[in-house]
Amino acid sequence: MGFVGELLYSLLEGLSGQNTVIAGVAAVVAVAAIVTPFAQRFLSRRKRVLYRVQSDSKIGLDVDLDGDQPLYAEPDLAHMSNMFRRLSSVVVRIRNTGGDVSVGDLGERVEFTFGGRVIWNARISDPSHRTDDEDRRKLAEGLEFFSTDPASPPAATTLPEVRRTLPQRLVAAFRATPAPVGPAAGADPSPAAPPVWHGIRLKPSLALRAKERFKLIVVLSEPAGARPGPVTKGVAGPEGHRRIRDERTVRRALWPLGTAAFGVLLAGLWIAAVVIFPVDRETTATQVDCAQGELRIVGSTAFAPIISRIADDYAAACGADITVAAGGSNEGVREVVRLDQGRRGSVAALSDGRSTVATEELTARPVAVIVYTMIVNDAAGVDRLTTEQVRDIFAGRYRDWNQLRAGPSLPIRIVGRGGESGSRRTFEQTLLDGASQGELTSDSCETADRAGARVVRCERSSEEEVADEVAGTPGAIGYVSLASADQLTERRLPVTVLDLDGLRPDASSAAAGYPFWAIEYLYTNGVPPNGGVLGSLIGYLTTKTAYADLVEAGYTPCVTTDGQPYLLCQDR
Repeated sequence: MGFVGELLYSLLEGLSGQNTVIAGVAAVVAVAAIVTPFAQRFLSRRKRVLYRVQSDSKIGLDVDLDGDQPLYAEPDLAHMSNMFRRLSSVVVRIRNTGGDVSVGDLGERVEFTFGGRVIWNARISDPSHRTDDEDRRKLAEGLEFFSTDPASPPAATTLPEVRRTLPQRLVAAFRATPAPVGPAAGADPSPAAPPVWHGIRLKPSLALRAKERFKLIVVLSEPAGARPGPVTKGVAGPEGHRRIRDERTVRRALWPLGTAAFGVLLAGLWIAAVVIFPVDRETTATQVDCAQGELRIVGSTAFAPIISRIADDYAAACGADITVAAGGSNEGVREVVRLDQGRRGSVAALSDGRSTVATEELTARPVAVIVYTMIVNDAAGVDRLTTEQVRDIFAGRYRDWNQLRAGPSLPIRIVGRGGESGSRRTFEQTLLDGASQGELTSDSCETADRAGARVVRCERSSEEEVADEVAGTPGAIGYVSLASADQLTERRLPVTVLDLDGLRPDASSAAAGYPFWAIEYLYTNGVPPNGGVLGSLIGYLTTKTAYADLVEAGYTPCVTTDGQPYLLCQDR
């Protein structure tokens, strides 16, 4: 049993109704922990602005000629191709989290630079509180563009001036095309080089209204004279500030959130211990009788890690030999169906949701609520979708992320599970209204390599493979269990867990209408024989040790600590 699981259960026992003093103190501490950060934030009226780099990518406007006409055969086109492929774009979201504030009130300089790249153009997108042209113009005039060139920096300027001088940059870029040998008679002298800006700062006079947010989209190019090669990346924003922060850092480290979370956890444990299921030390201390022998657990890859941990705990205590072989829910249930009479107690299958291949001879026992989530690669630049949008993505009606959010083009790449997966069945039943996730069109997940395919759809055989593919493929979207998604967050991989229909994926949201969840079932062929490892392990799944392991892993057990069925497990 893991340390966190033991700790949770110890707290549950300590806060039980058998010790009213501890319970009362816990209630007071819980309320204080929840109230303190909000009082600190709202009563003291602290001002804070958050930013988040949602996208930093190559635009991808390459120009290639046919193989029988090499690029160097067209000098003008060769130059144009090089110019276009050196362009990139950055999307930065800026969000005011408090009341009305001006940048000057923050007392800190707010500016962004782009790793030496120069700014070609910029625009403001999706302003939440600017409803007319005059309002938008005020927001645009609150931006100041500056140069980091110490030799001859141009004067700082505003967004309208940057947009006005764009033709100069275009002319200068095209004038750089190699000219014919010898001066042309009457040719105009080359115009002066256009001004070059490397960064953007928010003016102290810029006023942001309560909860206002907007996106800053910047088109960039490699500096003149830069060596050929990959487009550089990297956005340097404000660092070391207290009132202007990177939103991703704030979400991980902001102490009021941690304090409130601790308060909510403590309050939940107190309510659980005192009101819902008070712990009885005498009844929960009884452990299941051990059995020795061999057992094989097959099926779900999503639930395999936690059942392996529980099986290891049982095997260590009882000396049994238990192996877990995850190959997909359907394949696991089929294996149990095929068992002969003598082996019915030696194999069990885990299925994400009710199996469609189970026969009448099989018995299904609910183990836990398993919540799933949609995940996307961070480059997609989204953090929420509706069920309808998910359906349209998998149906191929959306094929680029710029159809769903403002910003640069980025192809949508779908990463799904194979036909044996119970996760796929749950996904199709709950989010696609029974429709298929679509035909396989790609092996690499990068391009559609089937003839005539317009949508990139690949499949992976396990949750771990889906998670790694989404993390490593720009524009990728897939689905995994919430437990797997939490591991991605802990590893700080470039993956965003999506809100769905405005709800966060968790067990409480499932009870409130979050659609993407299922019950994890343990299938056996008939009733396990008495004295066998399978029957003993089924009993062990209802103990406090297994309960704590499931809770620690992010699942809601289907049997509470007092032996009562969890209501959500009776719905599916």
